[in-house]
Amino acid sequence: MGVRLGMPIAQAVDITSTLADQHNSSRNVANQNVSPIPAAIIDEHDRVADRRALHSLATELQSHLCPQIALETLDRFKWAGRFRHDPEALVAEIEGVTHLFDDEPGLLSAAATILKRRHLKARLAIASTLGAAWALATHAPSQTQNKAPAKSHFDFFLAPADRTREALQTLPPSALRLNPTDVETLQRLGIETIGSLLQLPRNGLATRIGQGLCNRIAQALGEVDEPILAIDIPTEHTAALELEYPTDAVDLIRDRIIRLIDSATASLRPLGRGVLRLRCQLDFTESPSVTLESGLFSPTLDLNHLSNLMIGAFESHACQSKVSHLRLDVLQDAMLASTQPSIFGPGFENDTQTDWTRQTDIARLIDSLSGRLGEESVRGVRLNRDPLPEDTVTDFPLTQTKGRKLATARPRRRPKSKGTSATESHDESNARHGGGIRNGVPTAHDAGRRPLQLHSTPQRLTPLGHGKDPVGENQFPPKFRFRGRVWHVHQHWGPERIETRWWQGPMVRRDYFRVELDNGTRWWIFRDLNHPSDWQLHGCFD
Repeated sequence: MGVRLGMPIAQAVDITSTLADQHNSSRNVANQNVSPIPAAIIDEHDRVADRRALHSLATELQSHLCPQIALETLDRFKWAGRFRHDPEALVAEIEGVTHLFDDEPGLLSAAATILKRRHLKARLAIASTLGAAWALATHAPSQTQNKAPAKSHFDFFLAPADRTREALQTLPPSALRLNPTDVETLQRLGIETIGSLLQLPRNGLATRIGQGLCNRIAQALGEVDEPILAIDIPTEHTAALELEYPTDAVDLIRDRIIRLIDSATASLRPLGRGVLRLRCQLDFTESPSVTLESGLFSPTLDLNHLSNLMIGAFESHACQSKVSHLRLDVLQDAMLASTQPSIFGPGFENDTQTDWTRQTDIARLIDSLSGRLGEESVRGVRLNRDPLPEDTVTDFPLTQTKGRKLATARPRRRPKSKGTSATESHDESNARHGGGIRNGVPTAHDAGRRPLQLHSTPQRLTPLGHGKDPVGENQFPPKFRFRGRVWHVHQHWGPERIETRWWQGPMVRRDYFRVELDNGTRWWIFRDLNHPSDWQLHGCFD
């Protein structure tokens, strides 16, 4: 109807009233079935309610996506193109959580699902810096113009870490969150894109326009860090105790810690949830406060186990003065894995209320070792979906639940491998005898498709031809020199193509081969397709 952002309210009311009168008059004369246009409805902006709604959304995203979620931080001046001086965007630090959603597009899809449930439209961007992500999300050209209406609620933008400067080239300077005065100055100078701005010397910009412009450029390009202030979700399960008389009696403090744990976890039992991380803060009369934290491998409500962990952490700290105040918080909880107690077990009739809240013996052992040795010392191993063999496994602290999946995971899909047969007849023979090779590429049923051990770093091989003849680009070398010795190839299988994802940085492309040498030794080697003459030994099957 012609109403635009920034238009005075009086002008907007006049436009809508005039159009509504014209439309309704023509409706009465021509067609009674056409719906009438109502008059404009003017509502005052509720800044407090707006901020509260944005904070509520940030809290939900923090619970489902990543722990580091923040409202955008505003400077004293209003940024160019903004009609309100209020936060309108959310910022997330997603380093280390994208694997929980398979990749970065999966994380964006999960965020879009949450926003869609709230009937919100959004533009989402991922970049290596806060400034670049904000610029893409607010100023990048829309990519949904030709999509179906059902998918037009969201625009997604991904800028690989090594292409931040390239992603900002065509955006206007206002995308750098600049003062409106600075943007007007750049427009008078004929600078219409960030790409043109980056070609100018910083010293001249600082002298003529101001240091603020140079700071924004540095933030967008990652030359200086721009921290975020993550929101703090209030703890729902907590208990506190103010001692009537400060004390340093260890037995009394132990008793109070047990009581606080029992009180703080009482509200978890009806929900069927158990403790995953506890924090106890002790305030002293004459010395600084001490905060004790304990993480658990699996959720539990076993009061004895939780008390032993927290009391053990307390006893490892020497009390410099008397304790005056104690506070206990359940920082993280999760659904309990309930089990059916046996009717033939001892004390079944007296123990039905607590059996289902207990942990397994291995969980208790992990919790106890982590409490004594430190959480970083007791680690587990998980498989990644990274196609590079050296990055398929990573270790993590077993009691730090932020590094583990707690929800039901989607089925893993193996990275697709491309391959062509180098020795077709031998492959067919292996496939007939259960060798698990098809068209030169080992299948999932092949027990020897991967070596059990890999070198910590691939070892360089020197390809050799027949006699003094060089090895052709498309020819498999008949022999290699490795550690001062020449190794002759008896037969080989492959190649199996393994490539990395383009948005993770520089592309890694390799052709892997399984090689049997004339002495019976079997190697797993690859050729770097970015450098075709580069052959490397990655693992051995023997």
